[in-house]
Amino acid sequence: MSTLENNMKILKARYPDTWQKISSLEGMLNHDLIQLVSSKKSILNLQVGSFFIHDKNNPKQEAINIIEKQIDIENQSEVLFYGIGLGYHIQDFIEKFPHKPFTIYEPCPEIFYQFLCQTDLVKIPGNLLKNIYLETQPVDIELFCSAYVQTIGKSGIVIDLPAYKKIFPEKSRSFFATFENHLRERSTAVNTLAAFEKRWTINSIKNFKEILKSPNILLEKKHVFNNKPAVIVASGPSLEDEIENLRKIKEEGLAYIFSVGTALNALIRHDIYPHAACTYDPTENNQIICKEVLERGIHSIPLIFGSTVGFETLEKYPGPKMHMLISQDSLAAYYLKPRDGGPVETIHDATTIAVITLQLLAKLGFSPIILVGQNLAYRDNKVYTAGASFHSENVSEQVLDNAVLIKDVNGNTIRSSHSFNRMRQQFEYYLSSYKSLNVINTTIQGAHIEGTVFQNLDDLLRDQLHNRIVEEDWAESNSISYDMEFVNKQTKMMEQSFEKVAALLTNCKNGLDIINELADCRDVSRIGQSYDQFNSSMDELRNNPFFSTFITPMNRVELEFLMLQVPTISAEREPIYKAKMMDEVFRSYLLHCEQDIIDISPLFHSMNTAIEFECIRKKAAQIKLLLIEGDGIITDGSVYYTTSGEVFKKFHSLDRIGALRLIENGIFILLINPADDPVLNHAARDFSINTDYTRLNKNEIIASLLKQGFQMDEIACFFNAGFDHDIFPAPGLNFATANAFPEIKNSADYVFEVNSGQGVIKAAADLITAD
Repeated sequence: MSTLENNMKILKARYPDTWQKISSLEGMLNHDLIQLVSSKKSILNLQVGSFFIHDKNNPKQEAINIIEKQIDIENQSEVLFYGIGLGYHIQDFIEKFPHKPFTIYEPCPEIFYQFLCQTDLVKIPGNLLKNIYLETQPVDIELFCSAYVQTIGKSGIVIDLPAYKKIFPEKSRSFFATFENHLRERSTAVNTLAAFEKRWTINSIKNFKEILKSPNILLEKKHVFNNKPAVIVASGPSLEDEIENLRKIKEEGLAYIFSVGTALNALIRHDIYPHAACTYDPTENNQIICKEVLERGIHSIPLIFGSTVGFETLEKYPGPKMHMLISQDSLAAYYLKPRDGGPVETIHDATTIAVITLQLLAKLGFSPIILVGQNLAYRDNKVYTAGASFHSENVSEQVLDNAVLIKDVNGNTIRSSHSFNRMRQQFEYYLSSYKSLNVINTTIQGAHIEGTVFQNLDDLLRDQLHNRIVEEDWAESNSISYDMEFVNKQTKMMEQSFEKVAALLTNCKNGLDIINELADCRDVSRIGQSYDQFNSSMDELRNNPFFSTFITPMNRVELEFLMLQVPTISAEREPIYKAKMMDEVFRSYLLHCEQDIIDISPLFHSMNTAIEFECIRKKAAQIKLLLIEGDGIITDGSVYYTTSGEVFKKFHSLDRIGALRLIENGIFILLINPADDPVLNHAARDFSINTDYTRLNKNEIIASLLKQGFQMDEIACFFNAGFDHDIFPAPGLNFATANAFPEIKNSADYVFEVNSGQGVIKAAADLITAD
């Protein structure tokens, strides 16, 4: 069997796509293009016209030099050879790095055919050569680069044969330009993940209380805005042209105005208050969006925030809030279920809040959606409108020199940045999904956005926006968006998962220790079994709800790089080297995860406390009656006697304040005092607490209240002894004081921080009447 026949057989088995390509071209190749020649030392070479693929005098020394000049190959996660020639440099690479996988890209089918005829593929181990890509048409470059860059881990290197740039200059330029473009996009995506992967989760944890307290706009306002016009106001320099038009729209209620990002500052400086401000940036710097709101003490502008927004923004923003769930929020899918039992709807994360808001308004049914100040390009060397941002309004000449050239709304060429261009492309991507959505771009000298039509805002006001359509109370909502019982149940399950996660992670590290020990002892026979045990331990860890919900999202980049290396580890044939690879890759990942567990534990416990309080607060909002045992609740249990036998008990003035607040809010208070203690009765009447049932025990009082029409979920109880659940279902809320007996605290729905006799009614009133 010839070398070609043997190689074709190997190709078909290992790389069928490449085999299919070269097989289909075999009869159409230009065999006159490539000449097979020999050097003086009888070393084969390839000649294209007057050029040689390898060094004319010493091809093998050239191959050695090519590999030696590469920097830090051992630590590169991906190696790509551009140009195969006769494979001399690849053979030298394999000799120097016998465990390093690589990929080959060949732009010339005729050269590849000569390679197959002259070089034995058997010499290239199948576990090292990940793939061979053959370029047969220009589109192959784009297809290869877009897919290949996704496989690059922490670093990569391209090793090219120098002659290719001289022999195939257009092919080479096209390949490396395309490769660089996709590599830039990949780098941006990875850097974004690396910058925000932990911040997204931390924000989700710290914002969770606000999520439970504020309405979900997609759930509460789903069908309110169908076919109503909305304006998205961005902070591009063209916003300055439209201030008076926006003022008219706001004053006459012609459309809903949503500011995005720092445009809120610019609008407020012109005394235009949008109907809502939208924000989602996860960074601490996002606080800049509420600079003018805080300085002017404005409390009337609703904030629609993405659930992963920088928590500092929510802590500072003084106005009403509504939220939307962002796709990067890993907590929402686990903890939240809408009241109606439907799915949790999210907004896809994007590079700009304008695209986030576009998705939101489209889902809410707005039409048309009007873009204002959405330049996505430089206008008169400006990036932002005056007063909108902490960034410089102008860009430097150096930045302008490196700008990307794109088309504006009138078809003229304008300068933009790579980041602005990505935003524009994201706009176009989502607009392609909303085929029937009417989006009008009014941004003078702004970037052309495919899927929008350009129209001056002056003309739009004249032709379309005539009638008042804005409902001024549109943002009001007192409803609870989520099933709080479900939230509470998920919280308790998550607490159980948290208790187990540290031990599961330790099991994984111990598994790596065993693999390492067996490798050091060169106990090859037992290493295979240790792999199985380690994989089982990793599966348990990955399936732990706390790990999958909190820790995995915080290590997206590390996990992605790990998964890219798994096929290489699996393909490694030498067991000792494979064991060392496993330890290096997995231990790094596990140590990152372990540190994150330590770091977010306090936040997790704080979130659980907040969830518990919100669940109790929602129940407390239904309470119509508070039932209190006297001794040990509104007293501290102490009894004072005089020499004449008189009895004194101590009461707290805060309880009078609390009782009055409850009564003012229409909530009854009943005293349980079966012994008919006159001291308790006197204090209760002084506090305006009802003593009509005082001689009855708690079960008798409950029975009487139910006959009067009260429901159990409308009754809150402060007991200093157990309640007979065999006779009645549990009350809406069972309270306990901080110093109650353990069995009372364990059965309570909520344990207050105050001790008995220290103002427990006031504490209950604060909870029950809280906004």
